[in-house]
Amino acid sequence: MTKLPIVPRSSAPLRGADLPLLISLNVLLEECNVTRAAMRLHLSQPALSAQLSRLRLLFGDPLLVPAESGRGLAPSPFALKLHRRLQPALLALTTAVRPATDDFDPARAARIFTLAANNTATAVVLPGLAGRLQAQGNRQLQLRLASPDEPDLASRLERGEVDLCFSAACLLPPGLMSCELVTAPYVLVQRAGHARGRAPMTLDDYRMLDHVNVARDGSLHGAMDEQLYRLGHTRHTVVAVQDFTAVGAIVAASDLVCAVPAFLGPSMPPGVDIVELAFPFLTYSMCMAWHAAGDDDPGLQWLRSQVQAVMADRGLAPGLA
Repeated sequence: MTKLPIVPRSSAPLRGADLPLLISLNVLLEECNVTRAAMRLHLSQPALSAQLSRLRLLFGDPLLVPAESGRGLAPSPFALKLHRRLQPALLALTTAVRPATDDFDPARAARIFTLAANNTATAVVLPGLAGRLQAQGNRQLQLRLASPDEPDLASRLERGEVDLCFSAACLLPPGLMSCELVTAPYVLVQRAGHARGRAPMTLDDYRMLDHVNVARDGSLHGAMDEQLYRLGHTRHTVVAVQDFTAVGAIVAASDLVCAVPAFLGPSMPPGVDIVELAFPFLTYSMCMAWHAAGDDDPGLQWLRSQVQAVMADRGLAPGLA
């Protein structure tokens, strides 16, 4: 393994010209990869390497060293301590220069909002939100989607690369600010003409049928099974899917049944019946979450208000089906 030269710790004061280097250092320590960090900073790799050399002289520390695994780079002990102090300082600086709340004008602002949402949340929120953005008559106001399953989602929210996250409350990354958008009971969907009829589903009927399970990890065992276990029962799952998108088509073409949040009932395809569950069951809660760094961002405050207005327009609110 090639060792970097040890340089003496510098005591030179930080100059104004060095401040942009701290932004580069923050990204370098997050990525531990010069190529990826350069892409995020919109710099060439040689330019960022030159900045890293300047930072090493400035702090008298190698900052990034070859990883013990032999693959990639790792922060030095000094860099780890520095990074913990640097992040809140950069956040405070960003907050200090952020425009006042009344400086965001949705009719004129040029901004791309990034939302992390699965297919269920997308179907509930995006149509109305897209309509509200278009109603501003501002073609510089845009939306794009990101996956809610990215392992670094919390970090991307902190860095401002993702603005809002939509998810079931239990699946949100920890440490985020959030509000509940809708809480709804479950109903059962089955094919029209199912042999069991359209009567409300009893617990005995439910546990005897074959099911579709919806779980983020595609598991055959999920929250419904945990609920049944607490009631002293089990069920048989034939198909597991990651979201509710394909449930309607699956039950319409089989004798399988599936419990879905009540607000998804109207979006089911023809050939699917919706029946009530005649026993105590779970409720489904969907939340909107964001990082504290964006809590007072005027654009994000406006965006969150638009999402809540979309839910109100649909007659959906916490505690309502």
